Amino acid sequence: MLDPTVDALKRIFKEHYFKHSDRVEVPIRMSEREFGYWPFGGGMIRHLSFKTPGELIATLVKEAPKGAYYSCGYYHEPTLPMAEKGWKSGDLVFDIDADDLDSPCKKEHDRWTCKKCPKMGIGIRPEKCPACGNTRIAQLNWVCYKCLDASKREVFKLLDMLEGDFGVEEKCLRTYFSGNMGYHISVEDKIMEDLNQESRGEIVDYVVGIGLLPSIIGVAKQSSYEYLSSKLPSDGEEGWRGRIAGYLKDYELKGLEGSGGGDAKAKILSIYKKSGYERFRKLLEQASRAAGVAIDPNVTTDIHRIFRMPGTLHGESGLEKMKVENLERFDPFVDPVLLKDEEVKVSVKFAPPFTLRGVKYGPYSKQEVVLPEAAAVYLMGKGLAQIVAGSP
Repeated sequence: MLDPTVDALKRIFKEHYFKHSDRVEVPIRMSEREFGYWPFGGGMIRHLSFKTPGELIATLVKEAPKGAYYSCGYYHEPTLPMAEKGWKSGDLVFDIDADDLDSPCKKEHDRWTCKKCPKMGIGIRPEKCPACGNTRIAQLNWVCYKCLDASKREVFKLLDMLEGDFGVEEKCLRTYFSGNMGYHISVEDKIMEDLNQESRGEIVDYVVGIGLLPSIIGVAKQSSYEYLSSKLPSDGEEGWRGRIAGYLKDYELKGLEGSGGGDAKAKILSIYKKSGYERFRKLLEQASRAAGVAIDPNVTTDIHRIFRMPGTLHGESGLEKMKVENLERFDPFVDPVLLKDEEVKVSVKFAPPFTLRGVKYGPYSKQEVVLPEAAAVYLMGKGLAQIVAGSP
């Protein structure tokens, strides 16, 4: 017998897929991809294959899973074990997750709970519980507009790199809101498809800014003033030289306060003269971290990765993984909120404040509340609330 909350979530998802199956984005070359789904109350089911969109939709409606996925890779035999599938090629994908950005607001809305005693706290979990000393502490990672705005800025940086530095055409780029904590970017480009794991790792290093040396902007040990003047970049240049120049132009070095802005070459010369080569090299590492894109490297390098299917609901939020047509205007707490306004009564353990469709909810702590279906699922999916017996 299913848990009443799990049963309610499955019923809500089933109804959604039955009425809105047209929102599911069927991938190209679907017969060459592996599919999988994660049922409510069960473990991941993988190595599936569908020949037609109708088969896929029928499975979504029947199973109503908490997550549905397909592979980035194309295979000769998608249903066989991984070692026997026969990888042919694959889309290049990127994952930008708000949880990886260490935004200052995490200290305001993230929560932790001790698994041994009732102690709870706000912010990043401590190494051990201050009440009982236990080291087993659960972390609740929350998201707000500040978090997802930071994620959106990273997406803009990535798209700029892919188009400007790698020459990927805009028509080959797909940007999606993940349905929960961030964004997915998929590159469907023949030039990128055949890249192996090592080559994808090199792209990760470039995008993140790993391994950049001072020589990239013309700085070398014992360089003369005249040499540096002829080699240094301006902040208007394309690629990493321009990114580094732009960062250093606005950098406030101790002893050079108030020197931000102005001519990038002159500023870099001043910094190098003041800091010396080794300190400048460390400053370059800082600049590359700031100008690079905060992606999850494991997602991009994994050629067998399965990604959440666009147009399906995220089991931890009830929000749709949605294609973003206009990134600037996209609202992650409005646009992908598709569940009904029908009221549901839930018992909430605790929840930080959150906003859906412009309505503010919470904070809640050990109380029963009546919420619209979308808000109730948002909490139930995260394990923060349970449906109250007799609720619709």
